[in-house]
Amino acid sequence: MRNKEIKLFFMFILGALLTPLHAQTTYGDTIFFENFGQHMTRVKSQYMPAGSYVFADASGSSNEKEIQDNYYAVIDPRHIADANPASYYWTSTSPTYTTPNGARPFYTTDHTGDTNGAVMVVNAGTTVNYIYKRPVTLKTGFRYRFSFWIYVVARSSQFGMEVVNATNATTKSFEGPLLAQEGTWTRYDLDFPVPLSATNTTNDVTAGLQNKYSLINGNDYYIDDILLSTLHTNPDSVAASNNGPVCEGSSLNLVATPSGGAPPFTFSWTGPNGFTSTDQTPVIQNCTPAMAGTYSVTATDALGQTAVATTNAVVNSTPKSDFTFSSNTVDKRHNSVTYSITPEAGVTYSWDLGDGATDSQPTVTHAYSISGSIPEFSIKLTATNAIGCTSTTSKTIEVTPFVPNVFSPNGDGVNDIFMSGYDAQIFDRNGVLLYKGNTGWDGTYKNKKLDNDTYFYRISYTDKNNKIQTLKGYVTLKK
Repeated sequence: MRNKEIKLFFMFILGALLTPLHAQTTYGDTIFFENFGQHMTRVKSQYMPAGSYVFADASGSSNEKEIQDNYYAVIDPRHIADANPASYYWTSTSPTYTTPNGARPFYTTDHTGDTNGAVMVVNAGTTVNYIYKRPVTLKTGFRYRFSFWIYVVARSSQFGMEVVNATNATTKSFEGPLLAQEGTWTRYDLDFPVPLSATNTTNDVTAGLQNKYSLINGNDYYIDDILLSTLHTNPDSVAASNNGPVCEGSSLNLVATPSGGAPPFTFSWTGPNGFTSTDQTPVIQNCTPAMAGTYSVTATDALGQTAVATTNAVVNSTPKSDFTFSSNTVDKRHNSVTYSITPEAGVTYSWDLGDGATDSQPTVTHAYSISGSIPEFSIKLTATNAIGCTSTTSKTIEVTPFVPNVFSPNGDGVNDIFMSGYDAQIFDRNGVLLYKGNTGWDGTYKNKKLDNDTYFYRISYTDKNNKIQTLKGYVTLKK
């Protein structure tokens, strides 16, 4: 076994032993491993696509000898010697390095440090095309990793990784960053699944590397150690949870959390009352106690592995808050209303009586202060049980004008003013307008007290629907 192969073998075994300590996946079976061997003279790559790059034969033209734009070769960096006299442009750790008297400069090695290890030398130049393209047959039901190492000799450069599955007509690709740092080996990975199939046990796949950049006087790099291997994946597992216990009427949130396996995942939920969902985090709105129970989720990864988990959801009932009242209207004479609810054990009540007043008893009697500017009162009852679930019921009572048929403006402080707070008009028997306004009629006309008699009124007010209503009738003035 040659030096480079021995080093790579032990590095590979050591990586396989150490990786499980840091990640969920490890290298598995090697599908292919292209380390380019050891070559003191330039050789071709059988996986350089035809019509892509020209082989830089050392005995060929000056372009080939110097590995000019759009040429390539496979050779160890010490022996590139690309001109006559020899130039060490490709071997030096610095592209601008010069050596007096033809002395051998410091030189780069392959990415493992093997001084005899060959690399693929690529002067990408202006050719935007494949630099490596290899067909392979892969088993279904596995996950794979495609990786390689790149070393920029003269910036800038950019590559693309691509895996084309001809059997199921899918493509997985990765376009790398623009590489401007010279003199550093860097590895890049592309992971992809080959899913289980009912009709195929294998898939025909092509793995390739592409130059994605066009540049004259730059875009020069090495490629080394191209690897396609199986990724052993931890068994698919999933955890299920929910935001319960929740109260009736609120939202029940279900959550599936997969681990291991090969993404992407699909999900299938089932539960009480025929519930189904394919969301990872379904939300059930406006829950009822009938929605409580066990929910089950099946997570399926890209390889067809499945895992099942369950979660028990608790939906607590809310207390009743629907109340009754003694009247749905109030006026100045009849301004008292009784509200009530049949109390439940362990339930507390909070009344908002619509005018700023509050109470906490199951039955409440409340007297309202009535004015013509308030068309209604909104009453709200909130019931809260011992576990904190609440329900609320709101109702309204309408404020209507009370119009007396007699009033007595005699100065005794009782019933001296007629319809204060409402827009009113008062007429005598002859149709003469005696009063118009909202301060209330005091039984006078032009500051003169009128005689006992019957007078016609027209009263306007705004109802709870914000509509103007008009009342007409007669009132008797009696001192």
